[in-house]
Amino acid sequence: MHLLMIRHAESVGNREYRMQGRVDYGLSQQGVEQAHVLGQFLASSIWKPTHIYTSSLQRAVHTTEILRDYWATREEVSPITLWPNLQEVRNGVLEGLTWAEAQVKHPNLCASLIASTDWVPIPEAETLTASPRAQHEVLQTLLTRHENQDRVWIVSHGGFLQYLVAAVLGSDRVWGLSIPPTALFEFVIDCARWDVTDQNRFNAMLWRICRFNEVEHLKASTEL
Repeated sequence: MHLLMIRHAESVGNREYRMQGRVDYGLSQQGVEQAHVLGQFLASSIWKPTHIYTSSLQRAVHTTEILRDYWATREEVSPITLWPNLQEVRNGVLEGLTWAEAQVKHPNLCASLIASTDWVPIPEAETLTASPRAQHEVLQTLLTRHENQDRVWIVSHGGFLQYLVAAVLGSDRVWGLSIPPTALFEFVIDCARWDVTDQNRFNAMLWRICRFNEVEHLKASTEL
């Protein structure tokens, strides 16, 4: 299975430096332009998807619609499937706030977050163990639903993708990644052998990293 994971383009919340979580912001004007740049890039240099999944938050949906349109103008492509499980990680009471606003509204919580690198519970937010479980469920669904010849696009969010990348890599830790808008992660996975326990588990021909947090398409555009 070819798996292309895409972070949505810049949203209004991104531009205002807000902790978005599941607050449903749309794309900024620059985000729309970024999505078009990526759409042109994907249509010219990446395999056509057989399946397209997106978070149901509008910043991801709008990005996906723009990307798909670059294929739809030339040939029939997969319909877009909304998958609520791809939504961003919940930020609890901090959702929708800038850091400055959060410090005013929740001063004690923000002071605790600054003072310690250990996990500090945020009211109403997902725990650090809940998110990896959710992303592993997404990965297992993909492995069960698809076969090696399938070419799958996933359009989601920066926080969510940190966990999903860790799940794909089989990591027992989540590594901090600064994932820019429209960043690409591309993997090739042998679905039939995913659960092997013999030496094929270490056979690099069965699982490959083709792109990792790539934004070359934006670097090629002087306007973005």
